[in-house]
Amino acid sequence: MSVLVIGAGGAVGKRLVGALAARGERIVAVDRAPELPDSLKSKVTHVETNVDVRDFYSMNRIFKRHRFVHTVWNLAAPLSVETALNPSVAEQVTINGMRNVLWAMYEARIPKIMFTDSIGSFGATAPRENCTARWLTENPAQDPGSDYGRQKRGVRRLLQEFWRTGGDPRWAVLPGVLHSEASWGNGTTEYALEALLAAAKGEEFVCKVDLDVQLPMIYVDDLMRGLLALQDAEAPRLREPERGYAIPGLSFTPRELFDEIRLHVPDFKYTVELDANMSKFAKLWPNTLSVREPSEDLGYNPRVDLREMVFKVFMAHRERLINSPS
Repeated sequence: MSVLVIGAGGAVGKRLVGALAARGERIVAVDRAPELPDSLKSKVTHVETNVDVRDFYSMNRIFKRHRFVHTVWNLAAPLSVETALNPSVAEQVTINGMRNVLWAMYEARIPKIMFTDSIGSFGATAPRENCTARWLTENPAQDPGSDYGRQKRGVRRLLQEFWRTGGDPRWAVLPGVLHSEASWGNGTTEYALEALLAAAKGEEFVCKVDLDVQLPMIYVDDLMRGLLALQDAEAPRLREPERGYAIPGLSFTPRELFDEIRLHVPDFKYTVELDANMSKFAKLWPNTLSVREPSEDLGYNPRVDLREMVFKVFMAHRERLINSPS
């Protein structure tokens, strides 16, 4: 039996593939890209490229080719800023894409689907502290304040319908994902990665979000532990509505991050030039995510704090810069 990962070449997908492969899972990697890097292909059993989730027949053919799948991860969705720039295309990928995946799974009789929701689903009326996935299910009419959040809500509705037909949908609310690799997307929370790279280069950083806005983040090692815990949990243990769980990590403001960076680079400098979309999202989203539910039901607790995260990311950038050709 295999795990099928849609969006395997994306920011979360490639790390999930690595985590699954590390424990011996057979993996079918699916992606819209024409080619996946060799480092990723070496970890999977089968590769399906040039796949568009908006095309039902493509998805159907994949599930017919790979009958022995026990879990599907659908990670095909644009980032918050990308969605704001082109909401109609994002909706086709996020909502229509999920509809196609679920219908193809239903025909193939595969019950378990995993989906990564986002803190972008929370709007201005959501709690600021200890936010839960349960709040989203209990407040389905709340306005998330963005097309990004509304599209995530549309996916949750599709998952609820899939559950009624006997499926096993599970979804995780992700905070901003932090890691030590050399590249990343253009999301709101990526400002932290940009700042750490600027510090490693000795450059001044231009901060696009308010210095005192606290946002929930997670280091990728913690995220993988949380996602795999949700995948592996026995169904009776999942007591949260619709089997949705926030995956907490750490929370900090840009000012707190910059203070920590100065322990490594005392003369680190920054200026503030607010970006309209990033500032809007940052002020809508919660400060912290609840740790109680994933701890009790999944046995998951975050381990990486701000100091350790900064050290890991900063030193990885510094090592790459030292070893790169001048």
